[in-house]
Amino acid sequence: MFGFSFMTNADNGQFIGYFSPSHNVVYRHLIVSSFFILVMGTYLGIDISSDFIHIACEDNTTWVFTKVENELKAIDDWISSMPEDIHVIFEYTGTYSHRLAYGLSLRERTFSMITPSQSKGFAASLKNKAKTDAQDAKVLALYGSKMQPEPTILTDESLHQKKQIYKHYNDLIAQKQALNNKIHALSFDPRAAKKVVDSLEVLDKVYQQQIEDFQEQLFDLNDDEFKQLKDKLMQITGIGPKAATGIIIQTNGLKNFHSAKALAAFLGLVPTTKQSGTSLKSRGRLVNTACKQLRSILFCAAQSAAKFNLDCKELYTRLLAKGKSKKAAKMAVAHKLIRQAFAIVKNNAVFQNDFQASKIALAK
Repeated sequence: MFGFSFMTNADNGQFIGYFSPSHNVVYRHLIVSSFFILVMGTYLGIDISSDFIHIACEDNTTWVFTKVENELKAIDDWISSMPEDIHVIFEYTGTYSHRLAYGLSLRERTFSMITPSQSKGFAASLKNKAKTDAQDAKVLALYGSKMQPEPTILTDESLHQKKQIYKHYNDLIAQKQALNNKIHALSFDPRAAKKVVDSLEVLDKVYQQQIEDFQEQLFDLNDDEFKQLKDKLMQITGIGPKAATGIIIQTNGLKNFHSAKALAAFLGLVPTTKQSGTSLKSRGRLVNTACKQLRSILFCAAQSAAKFNLDCKELYTRLLAKGKSKKAAKMAVAHKLIRQAFAIVKNNAVFQNDFQASKIALAK
């Protein structure tokens, strides 16, 4: 033991430093090695910023706080000193959380990434007045202890690369469309600068070439596992190469989902409900999602499925008969497609276009 004692702010529990009685100084640089000698909590909360990861853990009734540089070497040194029974909780913060997730995965440590909205709602229930990095880390540790979220499975290297290519591919399409809009607008101006028009046309050709190159990489899934999964999804009437590839990439091959309902909610295909007594009853809206491109692709797939996928066609016809709009009915069909995809993959089954009709015949 090093004989260090932790000093915390009694008002909000914020970490100040830790003190060595023999040297009468506050040490911070040895915190990686000594922190987990003193603390053996089960759930550990981490608030992530661009420069540091702020850590909070409860030792009996005392909260202990520290921070580590958000660098791979510093994170790995800290993880290697961490007990194996620790469950780390942190928010998915885009690029800033990548290093921590990668380091924990390499060391095979248990961690859960939650969405900012989950932690925000939980923090509101605690009625905290302080808003600091250390306090946010404490909230995440409490969230883990109370909610006990399931561990997160990090996507493998190949799928991670595919996901980045998929995002870049969709970004290129959006940027090319914006460029085409500029060219279209200038075509109505008789005095448009020729140099500007020529430059935009050159950029348009470059974007088109880049889109074709990335499209070839994206939809050529050579890995056996991905190819088998893609072929299985494409058995479903209405799901083509783009929809199948998007589902695989955005959902990590459906590995992180234990129910079709959770998968549909993740993709933004579940409407919200607002109803209270007789005074509040609004139409449901689809939940916000980070998979907007895939949802758009699934909406297009639903148009085909509503005609040729028998179960989806029956659902679409029934909803229209009830007075639902075509858009709402097609979104319901997209939801149905995702449920079919989940069932086919999880049960390792073969798609039957007349599945419901077969069930009715067997029941008779």
